Amino acid sequence: MPITKRFRGRYGMAVAIALLGLCPNIVLSTAFLPVSRVISRDLGASALQLGLAEGLSNAGYAFGAVLAAQLAQRYVQRRLFLWFEALFVVGSVLAAVAPGIGLFFAGRLLQGSATGFMLISALPPLVTRFGVGKLPGTVAIVNIGLFGASTLGPLVGGVTAALGSWRLLLVVVALLGAAGFGVALLGYVEFDPPAPDLPIDKTALSLALAATVLPFFATSMLSGASMSAPVFLIPFLLGLIALVALVVVQYRKANPLMPVRALSTQLPVTGTVVAMLAGAVFVTVLELTQLYLVEVAGQSPLGANLQFWPMPLGLLVAAVVFGLLVRTRYLALLVLAGLLALGAGAALLVPLSPTGTGTVVTTASLLLGFGAGATVSPGLFLAAFGVPASRLGRAFALVELLRSEAAYAVTPVVVFLAEALPTLASGIRVGLLAMVALAGVGLVAALAIPLFSGARLRKPDLEAWLEDGEQALASPTTVAHLRPRVEDEVVEPLLPRNLPRPPRPRRPRRRRRP
Repeated sequence: MPITKRFRGRYGMAVAIALLGLCPNIVLSTAFLPVSRVISRDLGASALQLGLAEGLSNAGYAFGAVLAAQLAQRYVQRRLFLWFEALFVVGSVLAAVAPGIGLFFAGRLLQGSATGFMLISALPPLVTRFGVGKLPGTVAIVNIGLFGASTLGPLVGGVTAALGSWRLLLVVVALLGAAGFGVALLGYVEFDPPAPDLPIDKTALSLALAATVLPFFATSMLSGASMSAPVFLIPFLLGLIALVALVVVQYRKANPLMPVRALSTQLPVTGTVVAMLAGAVFVTVLELTQLYLVEVAGQSPLGANLQFWPMPLGLLVAAVVFGLLVRTRYLALLVLAGLLALGAGAALLVPLSPTGTGTVVTTASLLLGFGAGATVSPGLFLAAFGVPASRLGRAFALVELLRSEAAYAVTPVVVFLAEALPTLASGIRVGLLAMVALAGVGLVAALAIPLFSGARLRKPDLEAWLEDGEQALASPTTVAHLRPRVEDEVVEPLLPRNLPRPPRPRRPRRRRRP
């Protein structure tokens, strides 16, 4: 038996493929802020140029997931993943050896795009091919690989800034990518594509490209322009129009690339809204806090970012709880707890003072880490449970596109507005208060959407989801109780039915004494 076939199909190999494919770039997404000044100095680049490289790298990630969902229907996934991982290694090497911003820009764009490609090739097979017994551990691992690795970014970035070794960091990332290629070569199963005759959805891909590149380009330009400048306003609005058009066109299409119609019911809508808002709150609060510690409190990048050490611990706790609850009816309650934790973490940071940051930041970091782990990936799986597992990759593509738009396009706008106020400290406080409010909006949405849709807490049928091509959970029409003409048999009454009371036994009448 060839050595490459001996390891194929093993669960441990599939886990390693997912983590090595996704984690390196996700860590970089939050690690570059502390080291951005060093990179600008070494490359002779402006803050605008560096911000544009990071913004379009994030856009490449979002669009890469959509393009990979299309390719996965027509071509063998094992070959695709090997090409994607090789592309990531090439991008990492280019960024590491870049003498100027041009080559660094190209490298970061390849890194982001390749990671979006690998998301679709790595996660759906890991989730769907190993049965219900492995699912609790799998969702905890996905929690780490999908968004949780971003909690390590501040620590990695702070140490890198102190050592001034960002090129070494990228070399390590390239080596991790090469290790991922080797593991995939040995362990990735070769299975036939599900729809090799599916035509390329050129309209969806074109709209997705515009909906990612234009908004990320616009928000990146805020480093050197105002929000009323045409260089921001025009591409930003055109990008939003493209995003709305993408959703509408896919909803109306008979055989769409992304199952928007299935994702428009209560469960996917709730999960997607939670993932979008929670991701935006986490990334924005993290960047505002880093900005305060360095620019207002005058701390070094290392000292500032070491205070975020509890954040990965909070994430790990949330990942374990996620695994424990995924087979129960209480998964939706984890999402609510996560939104509360994000709001509480942001609220703790509002009264920060330059002389009293240590305990406050570490406590808030623990809450933020737990909140990130209890919302983004669980929200993604709530959305996934509302569609058949066979459509998981295409559902992930749309939800990740929307989440990325919120998480990495909102932050530059909030930071710009914070820096526009008379003092940076007051601007950061206003931004943090806005994030507390946004977490509150997410909490209200996570309660109101199921309530007005007639949803109830139910235990998911994971066997039917993985094996029979059915939904794991009943997903009623979104806010059906606010749409009188909509009829849906899985919609429960707005208020729970009262159980009939047993008849009271009659008491014997007392005879009156004469």
